Amino acid sequence: MYILQKQKENMINHTNFFDFINERHLIHLRRLRGQEFPWTEDPILQKYKFTNVFRENDRTTQWFKKNIREPLRDEQDVVLATIIFRWFNLIATGEVLIENHLHRYWDSKLCYEVLKDQPQWITGAYIIKTPNGMNKLAGVCHCIDQIMNNHNKFMNDIHEAKHSLEKLWEVLLPYPYMGPFMAYEVVTDWRHTWLGDEAEDIWTWANPGPGAKRGLNRIYDRPVDKHVRSPQNIVEMQELLKISEDFLHGQVPDLEMRDIEHSLCEFDKYERVRLGQGKPRSLYKNNKKE
Repeated sequence: MYILQKQKENMINHTNFFDFINERHLIHLRRLRGQEFPWTEDPILQKYKFTNVFRENDRTTQWFKKNIREPLRDEQDVVLATIIFRWFNLIATGEVLIENHLHRYWDSKLCYEVLKDQPQWITGAYIIKTPNGMNKLAGVCHCIDQIMNNHNKFMNDIHEAKHSLEKLWEVLLPYPYMGPFMAYEVVTDWRHTWLGDEAEDIWTWANPGPGAKRGLNRIYDRPVDKHVRSPQNIVEMQELLKISEDFLHGQVPDLEMRDIEHSLCEFDKYERVRLGQGKPRSLYKNNKKE
């Protein structure tokens, strides 16, 4: 009886997860069609900002795709250009990088000089780690230099790892201040270039971040902060990907493991609001606090 009850609860959790994906993507489509706010009847999705189901649809990624990734997608330069941009991950900075050709011909001294008077250098969407004792601009330039100083070895390792997102991710990990999250962001872009466009592990691998791990704990009815090893998380994400078509009813394009991982993180934020456990930072302008 207990086992049947747990199976029923898990199925409800699965349904809630895919309902969230479905509605969040429909919001994106309604906005594209020019529909006026609100784009959903869900009160949580009306009030708080959640990122798109597909990272490719996010504003910064759209800009990066148009101005850097697509023009260079079949060239060697896309490897380092992606790293350079994502370490800043800010459109205004990207425009200065392109204007000074720094995304293709890196020069940390020139980069510092042309950006030092800019009011904001890096994204505020996530924490970018850099060495202590440096301002953030100098720190990012220093981090990029660590890869450039090992250019030949780095590029050789990248060529050996191409067509596997996991192996490309592993190449990036040893570099100072890169870390699993930043490496994953870079690899997610490489997936759409010569490095990863033939990668078969888009269906089998993703790097489960803390938010995705909490999302999986919610779906599999575990304590939300329970530590579960990444290999088990990956198997669980594979299971979710496998059954996704049964829940999404053709309203959402085919998902990859990255989309599952990313949506789990956003689902965790949604559930925190629904269950009164916390709130996201960003509100829609229409719903700024009184």
